[in-house]
Amino acid sequence: MNIEQINVSILNRQFTIGTPESERDTLLQAVDLLNQKILAIQSAGRNMETDKIVIMAALNLTHDLLKLMNENKVLAESEIERRITSLIEMCDKALTS
Repeated sequence: MNIEQINVSILNRQFTIGTPESERDTLLQAVDLLNQKILAIQSAGRNMETDKIVIMAALNLTHDLLKLMNENKVLAESEIERRITSLIEMCDKALTS
């Protein structure tokens, strides 16, 4: 696996990050999303220190991720329940035939 060094800017600071070539686009999207969250917090008008802004942005993104994971879990559980119900119905039909 080739690791590519890419330069990114977060809070107007430059970082060089090593990433597999196959994950380059995802990393750039993550940097963009982080910068969007930072800008949203900054534009909310509260005067906060840089480290607090970054922590709040990270907390917001983590919260968003957990919500999505929980939603996917609920969807997966309901799909499993639907399939079990369908299998029970098929078994009932087979037994009554």
